[in-house]
Amino acid sequence: QTKEAAKRHRASWIELGQYLFTIHKDKHFKNWGYLSFEAYCMSELGMKQATASKLLKSYSFLEREEPRLAAAKFSEDESPKAIPNYESVNLLRLAKESEKIPARDYADLRKAVLESGKEPKEIKAQVKQLLEENEEPETPEAKRAKRNSSLRRLMTVLNSAKREFESEKLLPAFLLKQITDLIGKLQDQLE
Repeated sequence: QTKEAAKRHRASWIELGQYLFTIHKDKHFKNWGYLSFEAYCMSELGMKQATASKLLKSYSFLEREEPRLAAAKFSEDESPKAIPNYESVNLLRLAKESEKIPARDYADLRKAVLESGKEPKEIKAQVKQLLEENEEPETPEAKRAKRNSSLRRLMTVLNSAKREFESEKLLPAFLLKQITDLIGKLQDQLE
């Protein structure tokens, strides 16, 4: 009985996600007097928008990518540990959408979520590690472009502030001159 209760507990998010998916897709919430899906979830279910969104997206991902897991019969046949956590599934969904995670790494992540039933904390750490490993080093050209962009933004802010200070006579002339000099020095730093 305990094992069955644990199974129902772990699988309940899939069932809830299925209901939410149908309500969202068919816009049933409008028939019930709600202007938005989020308003329905908050008012009727007492569910935060972020939670409803994760459940909806996680279920939708399962239905599209792993239909056997979204089927009602799946949770009846599996052990509680084999039913993935919705937050882990959501992380898997985000990893699948990321261009920074290669297919082979995604396959390992998929196995960790869907076959090993790893918890969200473990999956989040694994995704973070994969993103760090696959992050391309910044090229000198990219670094130079980033530096120049930052310098230009700073000069724009300084020019705007200087004009305002001048027109409103908010600063003495010697400070306005220092701002002008600083803008010139920053201009010289552009590559």
